[in-house]
Amino acid sequence: MTGRRHLLRPVRLRGRALFGGGPAELSIGPGEPDAGWRWAVDGEPMRPLRPEDLAPLPHRSTLAGRVTLPEHALAALVLLDIDDCDLRFRGGEAPILDGSALPFVRALRSAGIAGPAARDELSVEVEVGGVTVRWSGGLRPAPARTFIDAGYATGRRDLWPGARPGCALVLREGAALHGGRPRMPDEPAWHKLLDLLGDLGSWRARGRLRGCLRTREPSHVSNPGWIRRAEADGQLVRPPPPHPP
Repeated sequence: MTGRRHLLRPVRLRGRALFGGGPAELSIGPGEPDAGWRWAVDGEPMRPLRPEDLAPLPHRSTLAGRVTLPEHALAALVLLDIDDCDLRFRGGEAPILDGSALPFVRALRSAGIAGPAARDELSVEVEVGGVTVRWSGGLRPAPARTFIDAGYATGRRDLWPGARPGCALVLREGAALHGGRPRMPDEPAWHKLLDLLGDLGSWRARGRLRGCLRTREPSHVSNPGWIRRAEADGQLVRPPPPHPP
């Protein structure tokens, strides 16, 4: 696996399913060499993760309509620049945990990661409500939590049956109502960027990406279009594989 970045040990994360309301579990382990990211539901065989698997809905993404809320875990894999891994979802949904990618990042780092990470190859930018945030490597977006407007949440309790204190940043008129102080300036904008990285994971699963992806007012529903347009314009490319020695 020379030059490939991979996990040394498997990790398992358990928690509540935000949309399903019940228990959810995700195991992430070392993958087959050069296989990229693969995924499976319950006891099914592993399958390669591909862009066509991304099936976004309002407020969350899905994989082929079978796994809900994979984006925070996939964003963690992008942030850590993992090349090969296997993901197994149990319960049809990834656990919400604290609403960010930070628990996934911490678990993956504790498992051990081998291989070199890319440097300054990919840049992602989002503009949300007049605020622009940019990422070009590092873990800065990881702590940004999913956010919910308090008024909307009150009227749509049926949408998040698994919601509990500590799983999201609940806002009222821009100020934190639940979830404590914002973890970072412009935390909602950073979470939008984190979600975009998670949706980009279905492309990153097949190999490293290079270039720049810029979006305005992104959402899970619009993210695949932004990514495909960046590909078509040559702004987002896949570097050729290195020549063998």
